[in-house]
Order: sequence, then C-alpha cells, then structure tokens
Amino acid sequence: MAHWVETVPAFVVLSLVLFLPGWLVVRALGARGLEALAVSPAVSAGLIAAFATVAQRVGIAWGLLPLVAVTAAGVAVALLVMRLSGRHDPGLGAARRFLGRPRPDAVVAILIGVALALATILPAIGRPDELVDSPDAVYHLDRIRTFLETGNLSIANPTFYPNGFHAWIATSLQTGVADVLPGTNVATIVLAAVVWPLGVVALVRHALGTSRLVTYAAGFASAAFIAFPTILLGWGVLWPNLMATALTPGALALMLQAARSGRLGQWLGFVAAMPGLALIQPNALVALVLFALVWFVAARLRAGLLRHLGWWSVGRDLAVVAVVCVAGLVAAPVVSARLASTQSYEWTNRVSIWTALVEVVGGRLQIPAVLWGLVALLALGIVWIALRARAALPVVAMWAACVTLYVMAASSTESWTALVTGYWYNDKVRLASLAAVPGVVLVSAAAPMLRELLRRVPWVGSRPVAAGLVAVLLVPVVTLGLNGGTRSRMLTGFFQPSDPKKVILSFEAQDSLRRLADRIPDGQGVVGRPENGSPLMWALFGTNTLYRSIPIPTTGDEIVIGTGFNDLAHRPDVCEALARHDIRWAIDSPHVYWLDRPERSSGLEDLGDVDGLERVATDGDYTLYRVTACGLGAAAGA
Repeated sequence: MAHWVETVPAFVVLSLVLFLPGWLVVRALGARGLEALAVSPAVSAGLIAAFATVAQRVGIAWGLLPLVAVTAAGVAVALLVMRLSGRHDPGLGAARRFLGRPRPDAVVAILIGVALALATILPAIGRPDELVDSPDAVYHLDRIRTFLETGNLSIANPTFYPNGFHAWIATSLQTGVADVLPGTNVATIVLAAVVWPLGVVALVRHALGTSRLVTYAAGFASAAFIAFPTILLGWGVLWPNLMATALTPGALALMLQAARSGRLGQWLGFVAAMPGLALIQPNALVALVLFALVWFVAARLRAGLLRHLGWWSVGRDLAVVAVVCVAGLVAAPVVSARLASTQSYEWTNRVSIWTALVEVVGGRLQIPAVLWGLVALLALGIVWIALRARAALPVVAMWAACVTLYVMAASSTESWTALVTGYWYNDKVRLASLAAVPGVVLVSAAAPMLRELLRRVPWVGSRPVAAGLVAVLLVPVVTLGLNGGTRSRMLTGFFQPSDPKKVILSFEAQDSLRRLADRIPDGQGVVGRPENGSPLMWALFGTNTLYRSIPIPTTGDEIVIGTGFNDLAHRPDVCEALARHDIRWAIDSPHVYWLDRPERSSGLEDLGDVDGLERVATDGDYTLYRVTACGLGAAAGA
C-alpha cells in the first residue's frame, strides 16, 4: 500500500472491531453518552483478548464469528443483570437505549481532533507501509503475523505477553483488508486519531462542563501535546502503551461520572473495561488507581477546607489511604515476580530535577526547544480552574502527580523510587505520555480563561462570540502553529531516519529479502543476524525465521546458534539446535541496525567464511546461504 486512501477499508474494519462489541455491551449495562462510547474500545479489547485465549484452550479457532457470538452473549448477560437488578430504564425504547442521542457540539469537537491528528500524522509518516525504525516494532509485527498464521491469539503465544493490542489487529486483519505492516500502521492511526480525541472530549466535558467553548477547546487540545500521541507512535515502539494511554481518558471520564452519579450501569461499564486495559498494558490500571486515589485525596481535602467534613475525619481517611498505598507498593513486587522484573529496568540518562521539570512541563522531551505555547496554556488552565472551576481541582492534582512521577523516573537514583515508577518501566517517556491525560483538561480550561482576558480588549470585549472564537482558536495556534514543524520532524525521524544505521529495513532491502524468500521452501527456517532486518521476513512475507525480535534472547537455542553458528561444523549442540527449529538457510548482510548487540550474534557475522554453508544468491546487500553441514543440506535442496 503506497497511498493512504487504499487503507480506508482497513481503517473501517479496525474501527468497527474496536468500538462495536464493547459499545453494545456498555450500552446494555445502561452507560450512556460519550463516556460509554469512549470506554467501549477497552471493553472490546477485553472481549477479544480474553476469549481468544479461552478459544485456544478449548480448541476453537478465533475469528470474527466467535467474536460476534461472544458479543451477543455479553449483551444478553448485561441486559439480564440490569433487569434482575431493577436498574434498567423502562421509559426508553430499545433503540434509544442502544443508540442514544449524539450531541452535535461533541461530534464537531471530536471531528476537529480527528482532522488535526490525521493532518499532522499521515504526512509525517509518509506511506502506510512505511516501517517505523524502532526495535520493538519487530516483535510486535512478528507477533501479529504469528497470530494470523497459527489462528492462536492467546496471551501465551508464543510467550506470555499482554495480547490486547495484537489480538485486536489480528482479528481485524483476518478479513484480508491489509497486510501486517500497513494494517498495524492504520491501527495506530485509529488509536491516535479517533480513540484519543474521543476520550479527550468525553473527559473534558465531564471535568469542565458541557459548554461549547470547552467542548471545542477539547477537540483542539487533543492535538496540543507532542508527548502524546506523537512520541509513542514511533519511540520504542511502545504500541501497547500507546493503546492503553489512548483509552485512559475515556475510562477516567466514566469512572468520575460513575463516582458522582452512583449509577450501577456506569460502574459496571467501568468495571467491564478493566480486563481489557490489563490485557493491553497493565500500567493503565495502575494509572486509573493513581487517578482515583488523587481524586479521593483532593476531594477529602476540599471537603475539609469547605468544612463539609471535620479535619479529624479527613486525616483519618488520608492516613488509611497512605497506609494501604505504602503496603501495596512494598508487597506488589514480592507477590509478582513479573512486576519485580519490570521495576528492575534502569536508564542511564538521569537529569537534574529542574531539567526533568522542563522536559515534562515544557514539553522539551527529545526535542531541542521548550513548547512555550503549551506552557502558557497549562498555566492559564490551572488559573481558570482555581478561580472558576474548582470542581476540577482534582484533575490539576492528577497532572501534578504525573509530573512528580516523571521527575522521580528522570532524576532519582534511589532504588525505592522504582516501587512507584516501576509500573511504567521507570521510563520517563511513558510517564510524559500519561501526563497528557489530565493535561488536556488543563489546556482546554485555558480557553475560557483566554475569553475572560479578551473581554478586556476594547474591540473584542463588546463581541462575546468573537472573543470565544478567538480564545478557542488560540489553542491550536500556540501549539500546532508554533511547534507543528517540530512534531512533524520527530515523527518523520522515527519512520524515515536520516542515518542509514538507524534504518532496520528500507524498501529496497525489503524487495531484496522478498526475492530471496521466494527461494526458500515453505516452512523451512532461516537464521540471520537480527540486526540486519531478517527477522522481519516473518512479518512481511511469512518466511519462517528463527529470530523474531531485536536483539537475540540470552537463553535457549537462540543464543547457542547466535554465538556458535560460525563453528557449526564442529559444534554438535549448534546442529541439534538447528534441527529442532528446522533451520536450513542463513541470511548475511553488511547492514547492521544501530542497536546491535555483537556479543549475542557473534557467530552470525561474515557467513561467507563459515564452513558448512553454500552460497545460493545475492540480492542487494543480502546473501542467502544453504546449510550443508549437520546433515541438513539434502532436505534444504529438496
């Protein structure tokens, strides 16, 4: 696919699979409005990821038909629960209960966010089949191919890893609307350009009210940050984290709505979203717990200040929260070895506290300049909330909590901080993206503050409509207008690096590997240094590659072959490992991706000098060899 217009069918299918199942379930539970629509992708992801795993266990091939059956069962259960609880609304007909009544202002605001995202993201990426040159992309693309080839979309295929992101894409691509690479790119566009603006508008309207000014400002605010979604579209590449963060505003909106209304259907809709978030990226659940605790603490403090509660009661409640949080943080890594492993991640690029604040508040993360327009909007939004919209003060506290976590991850060398920031791999990039969730509320709140200031200008002050229009348009002007080139260059740099060593696999290299792949009989395995791009032969062409990630794993047959392949004529253990994986071919290339780990693939360099290999063909920078040692040659040539 060379043109984005060719991806429209994939865009439609991916969107329907992501939204429709969950939306039907949460509507059946009685959740309504934008919050119900915004949280539906999390519910859909949970249905797909969980029941695809169950289907594999019971021997049922997963696909669209099982998804339809699971959705129908989920809707039936939801309707039954609401009827038995007596919480359904008999005054509404079935059509109104499910379809609701779209609000024009909200629809326009969402479309504004969609249009801005598409206009800024698509040109920067280039083509729908452009490969993002980040190492984790190899793993994610190969896993989606594995799901499609095997029909096994389980969380344990090939190893235990959250499957919400991959299972959603694989289920959608079973229709044949796109290949793995362009299909995955389109999926990330759906998340960044549809799911994120929708959740932002829902959250802002819930936090600041439903006025036209803040509603339209929310649409523009969804494109105000570079920290999200721009960075996560290419850095890492952290696609599951991109999906989880994009879903967080919608889930947070429904959580706050349910807490204030107390309606059972809204609480059940929120609870129904939790499994999906966990099966996409568990730190999304931790983020919601964080936001809930901050909201509770802020609400208690506000109640004390307003004398709605006595300070003894406030202190007691806050003490209980503190004890529970500390105990939970200490106990969690003891109970979960996987969490302990996640918390052990260490990053070497520590910065000072001041630099960390500039990065997260000023947006100067991986870019050379402070985003002064964004800083001004954040400040104006905080002032407006403090003066005129104090019910939203907990959102300011949520943003401050995210900033604090970022500073801890970016600057602290103390081991205890990993107990808090380890849920995000102690990674400041993930925490910067999380800060954008409450941050969009602050940016949206800047619009009414700007309108108040503009009313003091003689010509504009006498025209309230003009003041509001100028105020809301200042949001994109001081963000996209001032830093649009910066975000475009960042995203283009991820997909089209200027340094050849930062390119995993160019279009020319893909063509070379495709032609060589045609020479390999179906099913037979091929090994190559992972850093030369050969692991992507599985994702792109379905060629059975030994390595499907960068770098080589440190245990098992993979490391035996990686370090001993150059001596396979004298290494029975290497021959046995090759036979177990039916590896009868090898790929060599002088091209090496910049994240090379030479100690793990030392046996796969300079294959032309290795005994037991026969050169078959050279195409571009790649040479295909047949393994003739270990008794594998005859079968390879068959």
